[in-house]
Amino acid sequence: MSETKKILLVMPHMIGGGAERVGSLLMNAFDKRGYSTEVLLTSDRQGDVVRCDLGDETALTLLPEELPAESAGDKIKYGVLLKLWAQVFCNLFELLRRPVPADLAKASLFVQYRREIAWLRAKLKKEPETAVIAFLQPAIPIALLAARGLPNRVIFSERGNPERLMKKRYGRKFIEKYYLRADAAVFQTGAARDVYPAAVAAKGAVIPNPLKPGLPEPYAGPREDRVVTFCRISADKNLPLLVEAFARFRETHPTYTLRIFGDAAGDDGKKTERELRDLIRARGLEHAAAMLPFRPDVHNEILRDAMYVNSSDTEGMSNAMLEAMAIGLPCVCTDCPVGGARAAIRDGENGLLTPVGDADAMVRAMTRIADDPELSGRLSAEAAKMSGRLSTDAVAEQWVKLF
Repeated sequence: MSETKKILLVMPHMIGGGAERVGSLLMNAFDKRGYSTEVLLTSDRQGDVVRCDLGDETALTLLPEELPAESAGDKIKYGVLLKLWAQVFCNLFELLRRPVPADLAKASLFVQYRREIAWLRAKLKKEPETAVIAFLQPAIPIALLAARGLPNRVIFSERGNPERLMKKRYGRKFIEKYYLRADAAVFQTGAARDVYPAAVAAKGAVIPNPLKPGLPEPYAGPREDRVVTFCRISADKNLPLLVEAFARFRETHPTYTLRIFGDAAGDDGKKTERELRDLIRARGLEHAAAMLPFRPDVHNEILRDAMYVNSSDTEGMSNAMLEAMAIGLPCVCTDCPVGGARAAIRDGENGLLTPVGDADAMVRAMTRIADDPELSGRLSAEAAKMSGRLSTDAVAEQWVKLF
């Protein structure tokens, strides 16, 4: 294989999510180590991109704007093929309760992403020294299929919950066969690694997320009666659970307020945001719960808050959770798949874990922190130790070893 001189990160979007932040921080670190760096977004166009964490030294390419226009004939031809595939083949396998065979899944992906695969393959042929990191779907299969037979190293990292991926039509069988083409894999937790077939899991390393540099020093003084969370507004975060738990918690702690910092992207995010605002009104919390846009200085803003609460149904490794811990916030997090919270939090020592979807348990955890200053202080002090273990440089060094 050629010596790695350039690192290309391929992922669908850069709209402010946790995976994009991790990718951006890593690319910044690779650039400092002397690698040429580029990010290729497979779905975004100008106006979609939120480049708040990615340094200017890294090139950013938007694949939809690089692809040539598709002919009307191809649109019809491949549109018919995709419709035929979805309505006939996939429905047949679903009726039989059988996974789609690997080669049929590959054919489906080729039809759907044929232009993206061809464009990336042509690029990699010209750049044999480029190593590819692929984050998320559909960037991972696009990268693996584009690099077939080429000398480029490919590392994949599914930043969400791989259990969902295994249940998709083209999931397990395709992964069992074609993910073996990767030179390495990076998993956020051991639980995430164990979801994969053994031969794929054996290619991998468990590497935690890096912490955002420049976080404020941990705070250990008196705290304000505020509950906070900050995240991208999406259904996976189950923010209605947090609002419901807060409403019940406030019945016995009426001085407390709730702040939700985050932006909604896409139709699903906007829908979730509307539903959340409706719930806040329905629970009579208009003057106690605020939905606020994300701000780069959010860590300074929340430093004195009483607690951070994460209500996710599913999460890889929550950057917001790690950052809240690093600045010394007492944390309550759902023990959601695929084990990101459990990998960071030792329940009762540096944070509190609650079952997914359990509002009553969340209320009890919030009450423990609010009513027990000694517990709050201990959780804060232990959580703050996170800042010394997850520096961007230390995490990036683990990735570099894979090249």
